[in-house]
Amino acid sequence: MNKSFSLAFNQLKKNKGRASLTIFGITIGIMVVILVLSAGNGVKSLVLGELDSFGNDWIDVEVKVPSTGKASISNAQDQARGVTITTLTSEDAEAVEKLENIKNIYAGVTTQAVVSYGNEKKQPMFFAVTPSYIEIDAGSEMEDGVFFSEEENDAASQVIVLGAGLRDTLFGNDIAVGKNVKVGDTSFRVIGVMKARGATGFFNYDDLAYIPVKTAQKKLMGIDHVLFMIAQMRDAEKGEATAEEIRALIRDRHDITDPDKDDFAVTTQQESVELINTVFFGIQALLVVLAAISLIVGGVGIMNVMYVSVVERTFEIGLRKSVGATEASIRSQFLVEAIVLTAIGGITGIAIGMLLSLLIALGAQSFGLNWEFSISLPSILLGTSFSVIIGLVFGYFPAKHAASLDPITALRQE
Repeated sequence: MNKSFSLAFNQLKKNKGRASLTIFGITIGIMVVILVLSAGNGVKSLVLGELDSFGNDWIDVEVKVPSTGKASISNAQDQARGVTITTLTSEDAEAVEKLENIKNIYAGVTTQAVVSYGNEKKQPMFFAVTPSYIEIDAGSEMEDGVFFSEEENDAASQVIVLGAGLRDTLFGNDIAVGKNVKVGDTSFRVIGVMKARGATGFFNYDDLAYIPVKTAQKKLMGIDHVLFMIAQMRDAEKGEATAEEIRALIRDRHDITDPDKDDFAVTTQQESVELINTVFFGIQALLVVLAAISLIVGGVGIMNVMYVSVVERTFEIGLRKSVGATEASIRSQFLVEAIVLTAIGGITGIAIGMLLSLLIALGAQSFGLNWEFSISLPSILLGTSFSVIIGLVFGYFPAKHAASLDPITALRQE
C-alpha cells in the first residue's frame, strides 16, 4: 500500500496541470458543503437568538385564511394577493387576557405611511399596538420620553413613539420629544423615542414608528380589526395547554365549529423553534444535494482523467504484469491515485470552507449580528466521506479496466 501511495504521488507530480484542475473541482464541491452547513447554523443561531430575545413565555395569535395551514404557501399567497381577514379584534385580545395562565397581552396592526418633519421625510413601518406592548416585549426600552397610555389608545390620540434610527433621520441631533411630525397630512406629537435595538436580517427595529392601535384603525387605515396579538403567560411550561384554551375561546367567539375553518392561527414559541429547525434543515439538505451534484460532476472528471492515465500508461501496466504484478495490485494502484486526488481536494475544500465560514461569521458579528461560527464534526465527516466515496466510485472503473489489460497486448502499445 505504501508503494501504491508513492506511485500515486509520483504520477500527480508528472501531470501537475491535469491533477490541479481535477483537485480544484473537488475542492469547490467540498467547500460549498462546509459553507452551506456552517452558514445555515449561523443564520439559525441568529434567528433563534432573536426569538429568545422575546422571552419564552409568549404565544402568538395572528389572522389566517380559512382552510389553509398557518405556515402554508397558500395562506401566504392569499394574504399577499389582498385577502383580508377582519374577524380578529381587540375584544378578542381582552377575552384572551382573562384566561387563567395569561399575564398580559397586546394586539396590533402594521401599516406604512410617510412621516415628515421640516424638509426631512421617510416612509417607515408603523407598529400600531396596544400600550402593554412595552411591558411584554423584552427587547424594547425607552430612551427618552414615554410610551403611550391606555387613555391615549382609547381616545385614538395622535401621539407617536419613534425608533432611534427614525428619530435620527427626522431630527438629527435635535430633541424629538415634544415636537410635532406629520403622518401623511395629520399632525402627531412625539412623546417618546425607543432605545437603539438594531436589525434582525432585513428588519430594522430602529426604523419603526409606534402609535396606538385605535389611532391607526380610525385615523390611518379605516378598519376595526387587528392582525395579531401576543399573549404573555404566567407559566411558560403550560404553553400548549394555554394555546389550546386560546383556540377554543376564539373559535367560540368567531362561531367556528370546524377547526379546519379557523380564521386565526395560534403558535407557541416551541412551535416556532420547531418550524425554524425544519425549514433550515430542508434548505441545508437541498443545498447539500446541489453541492453533491457538483461533486458527482467532479467525479466524472476524475474518471475521465484516470481513463486517460490508463491509456498513457498501457505499456507500464503490461510491463508490471509481465514481471508478476497481480490484477489486485494494479487495481489498487489506480484506486489509490483517484482517492489521493479527491482526498487532497477534500482537505483543501474543508480548510477553505472553514476559513470562509469564519470570515463570514466575523463580518456578521462586526455588524452587531448574533452570528455563531460553527463547524460541526458531522459537516467535516460529510465532506471527508464525500471525497473518499467520489474517489472510490469514479476511480473503480478505470482501475478495473487497467487491471484487466492483457500484458502482451499492453506491451505492444509501446
